[in-house]
Amino acid sequence: MKIILYVFFLFLIACGGTKEELVDIKSFTNQGEKIVLVQKKNLNSIDVKVIKNLKKTKYHSYKEWSQSHQNKNNLIYPVRIFLEKKNKSVSKNIDKFIIYKNKIITINNKSKINILDTNLKTLKSKKIYKRKIYKNYNIDFKIIAFKNKLLVADSLGNIHAFNITNLDTVWKKNFGVPFKSNLKVHSNNLYLINSNSKIYSINTDNGKLNWSFETASRDLKDNKSYQIAIFNNDLVFTNDNAEIYCLDLKKNNINWSLVFQTSNFENKPLLFKSSPISIDKNGYIFLSTNYGYTYAIDIKTGLIKWSKPIYSTNRFIITEKYLINSWKDRVFMINKTNGKIVFNKNLSMSKNKKKILFKDVIVGNNWIYIFDNKGFKIALDKNNFNKYSRSKVARNYEDSIIYNNNLYINTKNSILKY
Repeated sequence: MKIILYVFFLFLIACGGTKEELVDIKSFTNQGEKIVLVQKKNLNSIDVKVIKNLKKTKYHSYKEWSQSHQNKNNLIYPVRIFLEKKNKSVSKNIDKFIIYKNKIITINNKSKINILDTNLKTLKSKKIYKRKIYKNYNIDFKIIAFKNKLLVADSLGNIHAFNITNLDTVWKKNFGVPFKSNLKVHSNNLYLINSNSKIYSINTDNGKLNWSFETASRDLKDNKSYQIAIFNNDLVFTNDNAEIYCLDLKKNNINWSLVFQTSNFENKPLLFKSSPISIDKNGYIFLSTNYGYTYAIDIKTGLIKWSKPIYSTNRFIITEKYLINSWKDRVFMINKTNGKIVFNKNLSMSKNKKKILFKDVIVGNNWIYIFDNKGFKIALDKNNFNKYSRSKVARNYEDSIIYNNNLYINTKNSILKY
């Protein structure tokens, strides 16, 4: 017993019998430098002036705009337009509009379809739903014209087909889940994606389901998560799980798929958003996501040709050499071949501190036109990027259509013809 007490006494002396400096845990953990695992590389706000003009440009003429972003592979090229003054306008409450066989077709969130001629005269109209269907909320519609049919998909999960001549119903189908993507037609079949990231192939003659393919989906969604483009027999689409797929429409199988990664996991957005997918004549996919990068991807192999830490979820304008897009109050240009950023500039000319968001870019004859969320137009001189001006177009800007060197602008409350 004495031996045990003696050992215990020595232990107390060793542990606490002598005065010593105790470690301050907070000071210990705070010493040294913080290690940042991923450096932020985003180039959106960095000025670049490698090129000073856009002189050599091939122009295209548009005889039809029967779907969003002009055609199946969403290619929008420079066009010979000059927005000097407004030719005509008409008051119309519209959300979406297209041009098919010299007819402007519009639809609003109250389900009203209007058909106008190119001089903005109303020819025919029809409402899809009675007021009791939409009185408590607005319905989102997507439209496309094909073989004299107007195909309409909505956020109630319905797909409608109307005869464009008389607006009679050809067929109607319900699929239970809201449709979110833009619409594409290929070989007499309609392709679209619902809010569960499920893609459908629908026969345009009778509305029957050919097949559907379900991909991963998240709880938080945005309409810009779902984008579709078609090149030859390959269909490319994105979903709300930050994935991109390429489907072979002849063999009905998956060619490849990729998952988009963020440059900085600490700042990963809650909602995945993508720009409209554009595919050029060489089969290169160009798109950008809010995860922070713009990509060039080979449609045949799925290999990433290049990626750059600059992004926008607006649609691209594509020239022979460059991709042109806008982000917030800036316009940037990227070399298509190597991904080098050749121009990036803040073009805001607002005198107040209200938030300016550029929504669209159009390359015209002598000017590059940029439209913002306040209804203003920035005109950037193609021959001298140091020269630009700002003018009011309308109260709002929603979308535009290029047709026979005229520009039709949807302001939500009217259509303007330039």
